[in-house]
Amino acid sequence: MTNLSADGMGLTGLFQTTSVPQRGDDLELEFGLDGSEPPLQAVARVAWTSRMRPDGRLGFGVQFRELSHTARARLAVFLSEQRPRVIVAFASARERELVEDCLGSFRLELVDRVDDLNPGLLRTGASVLLFADDIAHMTKVLDAVSIARAEADLGIGLPVAPVTLITSADFEQLPPTSETFYEVLRLPLERDMLVHAVARSCERWALSLELRWASLQLEGLAVPAPRPTPPVAPPVTRTSMLRVSEVIQRVYELIETVAVHDVPVLLTGETGTGKELAAREIHALSRRADTPFIAQDCGALTETLLESELFGHVRGAFTGATTDHPGLFQIADGGTIFLDEIQNTSPALQAKLLRVVEEGEVRPVGGPRTRRVDVRLIAACNVDLKEAVTQRLFRADFYYRLNRFPIALPALRERTDDILPLARYFAKNRCVGLGRPEPRFEPRVEAALRAYPWPGNIRELRNTIERALLLTKPSEPLRWSTLPEEVRAGTATQRLDLLGLEARVAEFERALIVEALERNGGIVRRAARDLDVNAVTLARKMRRFGIGG
Repeated sequence: MTNLSADGMGLTGLFQTTSVPQRGDDLELEFGLDGSEPPLQAVARVAWTSRMRPDGRLGFGVQFRELSHTARARLAVFLSEQRPRVIVAFASARERELVEDCLGSFRLELVDRVDDLNPGLLRTGASVLLFADDIAHMTKVLDAVSIARAEADLGIGLPVAPVTLITSADFEQLPPTSETFYEVLRLPLERDMLVHAVARSCERWALSLELRWASLQLEGLAVPAPRPTPPVAPPVTRTSMLRVSEVIQRVYELIETVAVHDVPVLLTGETGTGKELAAREIHALSRRADTPFIAQDCGALTETLLESELFGHVRGAFTGATTDHPGLFQIADGGTIFLDEIQNTSPALQAKLLRVVEEGEVRPVGGPRTRRVDVRLIAACNVDLKEAVTQRLFRADFYYRLNRFPIALPALRERTDDILPLARYFAKNRCVGLGRPEPRFEPRVEAALRAYPWPGNIRELRNTIERALLLTKPSEPLRWSTLPEEVRAGTATQRLDLLGLEARVAEFERALIVEALERNGGIVRRAARDLDVNAVTLARKMRRFGIGG
């Protein structure tokens, strides 16, 4: 058993035969709760199953159909009393006293021997507090964590509890693999710091458990139930993110994973990388897809106006407030709110935003009462928020709340395979608005677009294409001369300085092909003859380099 609720539970099993549960099957189950009382018996229906793995392991979820009143009451009491389990390793008497005093709401298990902190124990808790100054102890624990994580990756047992190291050793003395630790705290330890660290690690563990089961159901491992295919038109996809390169495909996988989980998301990346588009995609793929999506740039308003815009105000709250104003959080109730440039908020406003995230409450400016809202928060920034926390420019508690699921959007120069598809997409959309046919791109234009580093990212590329279209006659191709001077001037040479040997050779080969095509009016056979290569070979290289088409 890997998770349990009042309605059902998730299970993993190791099957030696081909007779495995199928969706819709009824099973007779017997499972224990705390081991001190007789097991519960239930009849449950299989709600979903994963594909069986090569080792015979199968994941599946069941919904309770028949459960006695006594069993249901025991289950309700058990679930209400469940508290996160925290493993406290190698703490001194004084440190134990502090832990027991601060973490009374958690189930604590004290460990004194290094050998007891094994992979099996690491998978029984939601958080591990490791008090250690001895490098040998740290290394042995890290080895156990690595083994436990390797087993977890194979689907064996629960996810590994995040390990928080509490030490007085210098950071330079930590083992080379110390990045395995979820967090490192320095002694002497403050009470609030300890409580927040444990709460963060428990939340991280719970999210990893949710994501594991979501991956089975929602990322292609769940086996669809057999059903006849209805004669309907194919569904219209909601996706609006163009993704060709591997790097942006990996980003989109993260978007699909987190979209179905109602947790805050922090989008990071340079200006113009498409953070708002990613936020809209998360909203469109979530259960809130049919609810409002509200976006607000936190750097566009002063602090006073931004607070009023987000939380609303009541009549008479300040000069000019002649009527009640609901605020964006109330307008977005049930939906998603996207706060761009979140680093521009003040610590006071961050404290109010934290209350919205934690408690779901907003208080209008000048209002006497709070109001309940159900809003998913997605934030974005183009700076290092962790560094801002270090410099006390951003609240640590709010940062850790936002950072539960960070997604870094790559700069356009890191996803060059997307440049030409994006350029054609912008050209096509703009031509629809202008009522004109989509133009062909000259090979020299394509080469310049790929070579330019695009410091303004996707936004700069879109503006460049729109400007070039306005300078191009409807019946003509998009010409190199219509590009801005900085895009035309020496960008290929600048980019070659950043490439390795193989990439330089490929770039040089690409430039030769582009020049040959320009000399021969874009006719592939003539360009192939000019380069002394087969026309089929040249066409294949053109496809590989994204030339033409």
